[in-house]
Amino acid sequence: MPSVSVLEVARVVVDPAQSQEFEAAFDEAIALVRTAEGHRGSRLARDLEKPGAYLFLVTWDDLSDHVDKFVGSAAFGEFESLIGPFLLEAPEVIHVEGNDAKEGGR
Repeated sequence: MPSVSVLEVARVVVDPAQSQEFEAAFDEAIALVRTAEGHRGSRLARDLEKPGAYLFLVTWDDLSDHVDKFVGSAAFGEFESLIGPFLLEAPEVIHVEGNDAKEGGR
């Protein structure tokens, strides 16, 4: 039986002139997320059509692992201090429920 997880989708926007610096800081920051309880996987994806825009995708065991445990942790404060200076606006974050079974087509 496939397991169900929560996918956090965060849209972040930085000054395109600082994209390389942001990505370097993010490489350090993502290590903090990857050690969080309930973390299953994460990655940063660059928007090819909007310079400076990114999607940060994190799969969690459940919603509370992100919104209660990680956001309330010291690691989250450190995460924010690493990437926060680059953000032009507050991240837009949504959570969606996903089925971890492999995608199939019809």
